[in-house]
Amino acid sequence: MSRRWNGWTGCVVALTVMACGSDDPVVDQTDPAVAPFVGTWDAVEFTVTNDADTTDVADLLTNGSFTVNIQPSGLYTATLVLGTFNPFVEIGQLTVSGSVLTLTPSGGPGPCPASSVYAFSDTNTLVLDGPTCLDVNLDGEDEDAQAHIVLERRPS
Repeated sequence: MSRRWNGWTGCVVALTVMACGSDDPVVDQTDPAVAPFVGTWDAVEFTVTNDADTTDVADLLTNGSFTVNIQPSGLYTATLVLGTFNPFVEIGQLTVSGSVLTLTPSGGPGPCPASSVYAFSDTNTLVLDGPTCLDVNLDGEDEDAQAHIVLERRPS
């Protein structure tokens, strides 16, 4: 399975952002566009459909889990657990523009930013749809594919 999976990978890790060199002990780093996404989200649906063969669909939650934690600053930590493999963890920056949510991983070369069209079914249910690359048919090669993810926010 490829480490590239639409930038949506995640076990919950709390991130703390601290201000340095300021007399104000609390610096508001809230991004208003990110505010509706803040919290810890668990996937209740996560499917990836091969673009070349739409009958080839991987349900990543059959033997796994996906969680993402989003901070008010837009920092995110996402964890994907698949079977007995080590968890895939990604940390980066979430940005929002119109109806598109983009995840940009931190830390040097690696996956490029991933964008998905988003919609809220209600304030605690988020649906993401967008392109990804994943070895959907398990032939050892990543295929261009479409990810469909439904996330539910954990109660705070």
